[in-house]
Amino acid sequence: MITLRTIVCHIQRGSGVSATVNENSGNDEDRGLEERIARHMEEFGHPAFGDSKMPKSLMSYHPEVDLGALRIVREVGLTHALLMVSVEEHLRPAGLSWSKLFILLWLRAMQDAGEKGLNPSELSGHLAVTRNTVSTLLGGLEHQGYVTRELDPEDKRRFVIRLTPAGRDAAERCSAPLFRHVHTLFCSMDHEQRVLLVGLLTQLQQAIIQDRPELAARSTYPMFRRGEE
Repeated sequence: MITLRTIVCHIQRGSGVSATVNENSGNDEDRGLEERIARHMEEFGHPAFGDSKMPKSLMSYHPEVDLGALRIVREVGLTHALLMVSVEEHLRPAGLSWSKLFILLWLRAMQDAGEKGLNPSELSGHLAVTRNTVSTLLGGLEHQGYVTRELDPEDKRRFVIRLTPAGRDAAERCSAPLFRHVHTLFCSMDHEQRVLLVGLLTQLQQAIIQDRPELAARSTYPMFRRGEE
């Protein structure tokens, strides 16, 4: 079975993940459908598509399909969905979501540093979401009494978002149990595995942005937002 360590070793040697997991190269192209499916199951474990019917159909219509890549997309998407459901159970009592909480935490950090607050554009960059999404989130937080939105006295074209005492209290009540829960979720990974996982996910993000440069603005990494480096 391919491990994170194996994949990263290939990346560090410059051979790339595809040298290990690309099932469309070399002799794989000459193998039958059953052999390719069997190899996929051996390397990646239980098939994401159930039995062999779906992989057979996919490869019949799309001989070039990379089952390993599809598996990664499926697992990353499912993991994100499960994580959000899991963590937001701890936030729901305060009427918060993951994104709303981190808006409050960013505003608290600015408040603690003696800063005036943040504008929606800055929050959009910190959260890696669109400005329209931030606007919707701020509308909800303002309605809940957790933030205020005022014109920037230094630039009347912009708003400054500030944390209210109620918003600070909500952030503090939710943060401790949430962070303990997140720690528990990742207890099965040691420090090295966590570092490797973040590195692999960052590499995938970079590949996506290279394919779709307009998505660079959604990244919180300055190196991605400056373009392809």
